[in-house]
Amino acid sequence: LVLESPVPVLLDVYADWCGPCKQLTPALEQICINAGGMLRLVKINTDQQRQISGALEVKALPTIFGVRDGKIINSFQGMPRDEQMIRDFLIGTMVPGQNFKPPLSDEDKERYDDLSIKLLKVATSASFSFSAREGLDNRVSKLLDELVATIGGDTGMAVAEDSAQVLRSLMANVIEHPFEEKFRTIKLDNKVIASKIAQYPPCLTILKSIGFAPDGESRMVVAKGKRVLNIAPFVVGRGSIEKWIDKNRSQIATEGRKRRDEIARVRLAAEAEEAAKNRVDESEEEEESEDEVDANLCVIKLRLEGKKKVHDIEMDADDTLAALLDKLPFSVEDGETVQFTCVAKRLIVKSTDTDKMSKTLSELRLMPTASVVVKIGEGKKSDITKGSLAERAAAHKKKTTGSHSYHSIGLYAKDDGDKAETFESGGVLYEHVLTDDEDEGEEDGGDEEKGDEADENEEEEADDSEESMDDEDEQ
Repeated sequence: LVLESPVPVLLDVYADWCGPCKQLTPALEQICINAGGMLRLVKINTDQQRQISGALEVKALPTIFGVRDGKIINSFQGMPRDEQMIRDFLIGTMVPGQNFKPPLSDEDKERYDDLSIKLLKVATSASFSFSAREGLDNRVSKLLDELVATIGGDTGMAVAEDSAQVLRSLMANVIEHPFEEKFRTIKLDNKVIASKIAQYPPCLTILKSIGFAPDGESRMVVAKGKRVLNIAPFVVGRGSIEKWIDKNRSQIATEGRKRRDEIARVRLAAEAEEAAKNRVDESEEEEESEDEVDANLCVIKLRLEGKKKVHDIEMDADDTLAALLDKLPFSVEDGETVQFTCVAKRLIVKSTDTDKMSKTLSELRLMPTASVVVKIGEGKKSDITKGSLAERAAAHKKKTTGSHSYHSIGLYAKDDGDKAETFESGGVLYEHVLTDDEDEGEEDGGDEEKGDEADENEEEEADDSEESMDDEDEQ
């Protein structure tokens, strides 16, 4: 009477013990009689229909709801303030597109939409018998088992669970939006629907069991052309699917893991095949690139001593080390010596070494690439043009030679050397002369003369000492 009424409805929620209800109800009956069939009055006793009054969230009596096309669009509680208020309410309820006075807010519209869905659930649930519920529940469960058998294989339960979830979503959309036409239509050629629903006959049978009917070759529609939809079968069907999933959850999880592993294996095999193809292509590209490499190209990686930055210098194999000196990315002042050091090739060359600097990079074994450390700032050019080992030996010799000489005179042990003079105390007088090697040749003659003079002096001193000793004895 209310949801499927072709004319607007005044839904009067009252109670026998309510005084204002007894005053308002006769006036509403007279209004509907005067409307000439354009308005219908439905009365609900809240004491006898507590489920409906609870769904409508009735908080005061009387409460009047305006219903049009199965949806609640407005309401008021208690006695109307005046005749104009009830007139505005009736006009807004009966005339489509007519705004209420005062206008409804967005919050009020959302609240009335929720109340309409609640009223629809209560009404359709009451019209769907217990035996019909049990029959539909058992039918959906059996059809889902048939779906598992139809799919087969080790992962049939997991695949069937995916299809069951899609069916559940389709039913939930209709339950949550019963007044919207777009949720009442299923397109079987949709990618997801075609892969999970349309190809399995048990799924199509479930849709037909809850009210869907074929509409052409690729569509299914429920309650076509009707304003209000009986959502009770959809509620039962959704509940049946949820119970079936809970019952088989363990098996679904086990087969789901197997299915994911199988998908992963297929994906890895495809990636491996693709990688093998890419390796073949890369090897061909490498061969082509190797053919294009210049055999005479030499890359010198220069680094200034004490710094970390490396400079790549491209040169030809026939270029000399002197050419590298011209390409240095560092500033070199006139007269400064530049030293090139390559540890890997055991090479140390200074810019003053003209022989090495004139050699090519290939002769110095710096091909095809080499790391070279550059040292700048050793002062003016040196006269030494030998390799590093010779330079170090010359430097060492320079430290140990010179134009100096010295004499040392001291007391030594009795048997130390031949050139010694014995004292009565047991010691000896020893004279030690050191000269430089560089002056040996020049001073040999002089040493002999000095030696002869020293011998003569020693003989004279010996004679004097003997005479002095004889005098002492005589005394």
